[in-house]
Amino acid sequence: MSLRACLLVLAAMSVACTHAPAPVAEPAPRSEPRYVVGLLPLRAATPEAAEVAKAQQARILASLHGLTREAPLDVVHPAVASPSTLEEARARTGEAKVNALAWGEVSLEGGKLAVKLSSFEATVGAPSGFWPMEYTVADAKLGELLELDALRIGQALMQESLLPMMMRYQPSNVRAMLEALVSKHPLDWVGLNPDIIERRWGMLGRLTRDGALAEKGYRAALAHVAAWRAKGTAAPGTDVKEAFYSVGLARGLLLQGRTREAVEVLAPIVKRMPGDVESRLILARAHLAQGDMDASAGLLRPLVDEGKNTAATRMYVTAVAAMRDGAELAKQALSVLVEKNPDDVMAWLLDSLSGPREALVAKLKSFIASHVSADWPLPVARYLVGELDEQALWAATKDEDSHTERLRRIQAHYYLGEAALAGQLPGHEGRADTREAQRHFEAAIGTHAFHHPTYDLADFQLEQLRRGLMADGR
Repeated sequence: MSLRACLLVLAAMSVACTHAPAPVAEPAPRSEPRYVVGLLPLRAATPEAAEVAKAQQARILASLHGLTREAPLDVVHPAVASPSTLEEARARTGEAKVNALAWGEVSLEGGKLAVKLSSFEATVGAPSGFWPMEYTVADAKLGELLELDALRIGQALMQESLLPMMMRYQPSNVRAMLEALVSKHPLDWVGLNPDIIERRWGMLGRLTRDGALAEKGYRAALAHVAAWRAKGTAAPGTDVKEAFYSVGLARGLLLQGRTREAVEVLAPIVKRMPGDVESRLILARAHLAQGDMDASAGLLRPLVDEGKNTAATRMYVTAVAAMRDGAELAKQALSVLVEKNPDDVMAWLLDSLSGPREALVAKLKSFIASHVSADWPLPVARYLVGELDEQALWAATKDEDSHTERLRRIQAHYYLGEAALAGQLPGHEGRADTREAQRHFEAAIGTHAFHHPTYDLADFQLEQLRRGLMADGR
């Protein structure tokens, strides 16, 4: 089979009339556990601050208890020391068996009071900082200011729980938390950040595949951006927010099949901010969903030439497949991707799937031999070359952490879908099996791991399947 034919097979899809069940059943949904925040005592950095630290600790605790009466969040007080480094924060969060750990210190010197707070989130695996909290002791409104910051801290900790709950697919918890996150004071955290709350509603829509909810949330977030500009209060990061929220809106529109509107939302963003990668990717995907291969290829080419964005390269291969020199363009793009990412399993899988069976086996066996300790999706590569059977592949996805397991399963399903399109799926070799591909891409979406790069790619492939492209790339 020629290289051009192989690439066309990789890009080829056809409409499936029915929706078959996923090839491997996803684990049964688990109950949504409450989110647990470990709140450590505020440390007094100076002797004079001891009483103030205790009082502010009590204010923060009271704020959290008041805010979370109807929210799925518990506050505990683990017996661990306050961390001083990132690694200590990670270790002590795990030791405390909490989702997030918060700690801080209070200093009082020369009539100036300062409260410094930090936290670490286990699922995201990253620390969070809080705004500077500095006061003048002689200020008659000191008590009010401390109360207001305690309220803000409680709301900020609640907001920080939303993304990890989404990552763990807990939509009911997310909705309950969002419903509890309402402004209690014009200058509280919610009052100062209404766009972020609306954005989280939009993200919930994306998580649950509710395009209308996603559209509503992101349009509301963009309305706040427009209002800031109208009032002349736009901040340096306003453009970044506009691009981010526009991408979310476009995704919501794509979920509803409104591809033209998605293009209309993102085209001016990319024109104004050509360096914004995510808006460029989703605009290219919207063009592909419309069948405008030339526009998509033009948008993706700068990212393809950089060789650092696997999603861009994968969509570019589809965009150029039917062009006169498409085979050569795709070959060059995949070569650059592998050259720039020599240790990336994803890059090697996509490159290998573009060629004949013999080349796939040779390339992947070479990669496996030199990367024996590589993580996911290496087991998929081993399955494709016959080193693992299907049962062993799915066994390799298992993990005591359901989040990790879902990240593995989405990768397995996505790459098996790609293998089915390329005629390289074990048991289906030699012919593109679009029905099997659709089943795997739908199963990838069914993991709800919307934060993994393969989620968008599975969506892109399903959009192409709905377009009904034939094997010759038309």
